Parts: sequence; C-alpha cells; structure tokens
Amino acid sequence: MKIRRAGVAILAITLCLPSLFAQSATKANPIEALAGKWDVHCIQKGCLMFTDVLIGDPDHPADLKHPQYITIAVAINRSDRKPAYIDFDLPPDADRSQGFFVAFAKTSKDGKNWKLTLVKSATAHLVFMSCNEDSCKGRAVKGVIPSDGEPPVDLLREFLQNDQILFLFTRNGEPYRTMKALFPFQRAYQHLMKTELKQSSK
Repeated sequence: MKIRRAGVAILAITLCLPSLFAQSATKANPIEALAGKWDVHCIQKGCLMFTDVLIGDPDHPADLKHPQYITIAVAINRSDRKPAYIDFDLPPDADRSQGFFVAFAKTSKDGKNWKLTLVKSATAHLVFMSCNEDSCKGRAVKGVIPSDGEPPVDLLREFLQNDQILFLFTRNGEPYRTMKALFPFQRAYQHLMKTELKQSSK
C-alpha cells in the first residue's frame, strides 16, 4: 500500500469526529484563534500568512494550561502572487522518522450533525526537513507536495477549495490528529489579493 493511500485510510478512521471541529486556538490570542484568525505580515518581497492549530483529539484532549500547536505559514511572493513555500511546524517530540500527513475535507450538514468527507486525492505525506528543541518543520516548496507515482498536491488550491485541513503525526508510534477550518484562510487570502498584493493595472 502506498504511503498516501495508507494515510487516507488512517485519517478516514481517526478524523471523522464532530468534537474536533471546536478545537482550535492560537498562542497569541485564543479568542481570535477560535474565530480562525490568520495573521499577515508583509515586506517588500511578499507576505506571510500564519496561524496556529491547537493539537487535541478525543483520544488526547488538549491541555489548555500547557497547549501544543501546529503552526501553518504560507509565504506568498509579491511578484507573481504565488506561494514561495508553505511550512508546517509540529512539536519537537513528533516521531521524526515518520514525518506527518496533511489532508483536506469537505463538510456537509447531516441532520443535526456535520458530515466530514475526505478528499482522497489531496492527502499527502511530508518528511521533516529539520528539527530542533522548539519544533519539527515540514516544507512544501512553492506550495506543492510531490508524490511518487501520483499527482502532486497543490496546497494553495486545496486551501482555497476545501473546508477543513487535517493533520496526523505520531509520538512514540501513537497517532495524534487535529484539524482546522479553512474559511478564515480563504477570507484572509482574498482580502490580501485585493489589497496588499493587488495586481497593478497596466
């Protein structure tokens, strides 16, 4: 079984849980994070969009006194308005040899609950490019994750087209997972494209 397909199977089993929808916060301001806030910092070369995802699932509830996060950072070039890279910073005690999975999902109303449907073609495995005492970092150069024998995953496209981003990593071989809604990213991205990174009319 290819690693991406294995990841799809694991995520399908472990992430279809309504209680995960409420779990997100940022280090700087938990209230803003619960609203899904993305921060934006721009310089001459381009802009960096970033947010934190609170790690927690029904098997491993988040400890709000000692929370841990996955940080997502999307760097966008000013020249072509395309990603230079998309980074994911995970906890330093993640199993370094295993890397981690990123997946995307659509949500739909199912009676009184919400139904989560994984986008199987958008599940990808990343290796850690570096680890230190603070975090282990995975990077998608130009926002694209290549895959042997399968189409690459264009992360920006998936960020803009889907409802949720999901993560799976392991500590001491035990799976940890979490997720975050993408609607706030989509709003922040569209605002950025209309303001700071607006195309000049020539």
